[in-house]
Amino acid sequence: MSKKNENVQIGKAGELAVMAEFAYRGYNVAIPEIDKGEDIFVVNDVTGVMWRVQVKTSSPKIQKKSSAYQFRVRETAITMPQTPELHFVFVMRISSGWRFFIISRNVLWNYTQDNPSLGTLYTDNGKRRQVNITLHNDGRLTGKKKDLSRHLEDWAMWPEI
Repeated sequence: MSKKNENVQIGKAGELAVMAEFAYRGYNVAIPEIDKGEDIFVVNDVTGVMWRVQVKTSSPKIQKKSSAYQFRVRETAITMPQTPELHFVFVMRISSGWRFFIISRNVLWNYTQDNPSLGTLYTDNGKRRQVNITLHNDGRLTGKKKDLSRHLEDWAMWPEI
């Protein structure tokens, strides 16, 4: 299988894993017909509240005491507020399944302002930021020495219905 096809399959698998988690929690999930930056719409059918979610999936680079992951995100997806607000789910594949780094757009933007090294800015096909995060064997999640552990598996915005 080509690297491009492998990336497409890994990306789709990550989206489906996120959709499955939302469905398990009782939310309605849908894939937009036209992709303008969000991969999933999440709806609470009881309250009518809707969220936009962008999913980024990565396979690990295994290290001695951790696994490193790289994600590329359009810079405008991080810098431009939207209504309803965009949320990111960075999906990490590990041998035992999936791990989810869940963060709102504005919090990710604040992190990149406070710590510009959290993501390297590239100018390939428009501006993209490469976000590098490390999942440590002891359970910590870091991004360029910034502790991001509080965002690991943080489904608090979407409690089970």
